[in-house]
Amino acid sequence: MHASAPKLLIILCALLISRFVIAQAVPLPPDLRQYNLTQFNSSLFNPTFALDRNNPQSLSLWTRWQWQQIDADPTTVYVNYSHKLRGNGAFGVGFLQQNTGVFLQTGGVLNYAYKLDINQDLYIALGINISGFQQELADNRFQQGPLPSLTNTGPTFVVQAAPGIQLGYRNLRLGFVGENLLDYNVTNGQKNNGSNKKILIGHLSYEFPIAGAGILEGAYLRPMAYAKSLPNLDTQYGMNALFATKKLWVQAGYHNFYGVSGGVGGTFFNKFSIGALIEVGTSTDLNGKEPTFEIITSYRFSVPDTRNKIVGFETEETEETVEAPAPAVEEVAEELELPVKKVVEAKEETAITKEKKLSRKEQKALVLAREQEKLDSLEQEKRKQAAIALAKKKAEEAAEEMRIKELTRKKDSLEAVAKEREIALKEVPAAEQPKKGERFEEAVLTEDIRPGYYLIVNVFGTQRYYNSFMKSLAEKGLNPKSFYRTEKKHNYVYLERYDTMQEARKARDSKFFGKYTESIWIFRVKSE
Repeated sequence: MHASAPKLLIILCALLISRFVIAQAVPLPPDLRQYNLTQFNSSLFNPTFALDRNNPQSLSLWTRWQWQQIDADPTTVYVNYSHKLRGNGAFGVGFLQQNTGVFLQTGGVLNYAYKLDINQDLYIALGINISGFQQELADNRFQQGPLPSLTNTGPTFVVQAAPGIQLGYRNLRLGFVGENLLDYNVTNGQKNNGSNKKILIGHLSYEFPIAGAGILEGAYLRPMAYAKSLPNLDTQYGMNALFATKKLWVQAGYHNFYGVSGGVGGTFFNKFSIGALIEVGTSTDLNGKEPTFEIITSYRFSVPDTRNKIVGFETEETEETVEAPAPAVEEVAEELELPVKKVVEAKEETAITKEKKLSRKEQKALVLAREQEKLDSLEQEKRKQAAIALAKKKAEEAAEEMRIKELTRKKDSLEAVAKEREIALKEVPAAEQPKKGERFEEAVLTEDIRPGYYLIVNVFGTQRYYNSFMKSLAEKGLNPKSFYRTEKKHNYVYLERYDTMQEARKARDSKFFGKYTESIWIFRVKSE
């Protein structure tokens, strides 16, 4: 009896200490902890971010280890594939696992977003995340506060819908999200946890382009402030700032509950990206908590388009595109021979098939017919060679005539462009004069085109190349536009229109604020 008393006392003390620790634990809010996702997988924050921040087409993985709890790693895992659709749409599909402290949620997320262009500067984006997941009680070791009243502690299946909207004006973005606007427990046939209160998010951001070259090519700075309301908990608020280029990114942030954070990452071979973030609690509630770590990786499947280098946009002397070269004389001859070969092959195949069914007498007659056919074929060969020789001669004459016409056309075009530039430069005010070495065009168009400064990225005289180039820009997440010059018979593809030369130069020098890295020049449409 006396020997067992100390053991009993130790057990009671351990239970009291354990009870005290659990009572003093900080409750973990039940919402998603996605506020540090500034680019990859950021559609988890607002579904409309799939249009411009998820970097389609890409596969990205985000992991978050919350406060480095024992046996609770990873607290959150999200892997998502994003795909850009034709036009202004995007979709994604992902896998999500999250430990809320009370529940362990494991399932999938479907994302869709679409942008409605109101005008060149203003747009509205609509999106939705639909998630379905199995929800079960987390291990008691992870329960950090009093449990809610639960009628069913077994696994259940929950469906949530999180619609979002974003209003964009130039570089300013304003958005709202209902993280659990629809929250339904399919297994129990009722609202999840019986709650009518919703998690709402609002955010505001602005993107500052930064001109640079080398490692700073395509650089920009994007600060964002946000606020989130949670049922029965204090409102969350904070801000983050992202500095990013094509090669690297650095981010920092503050959250009123989770604390301050900082992260860095890089992109390699224009395809693979990896970064890490550390977050340290600053409030008194989080004293003694270990830091939180996040790791993000992403692989981009699409590659930069180089079609404009083939088309010939880089030529400074003229805005004409390079047409496909005239077919070689040998190719013309081969095209003439091809039908003859097909006819001969078809005859031989038919003859072999029929010969197997003929009698000996009929086969002898067939041999005689073939001898006569050989004689006829010699005459046909002479005629064919004569036709080929004639075709070669005509092809050579046509090629020479085409070459002379092309040289004449280019000469006339160069002279016309030079005269237009001379006249245009005389009429342009001093503040709008092009700088030395700067590519600039100006004209009064007969078409109904709004005057201003257009950011031109390519000019096409061939419809097939034009359609292919427009498609490639759309797949990069851009919204290309074009106008057609009847006089030149060309489509001019541009990214944006501006009212002043200063605005156009700023967009051109920043590579369209880091969104387009190929050549850009300015075309001014004048009013009569």
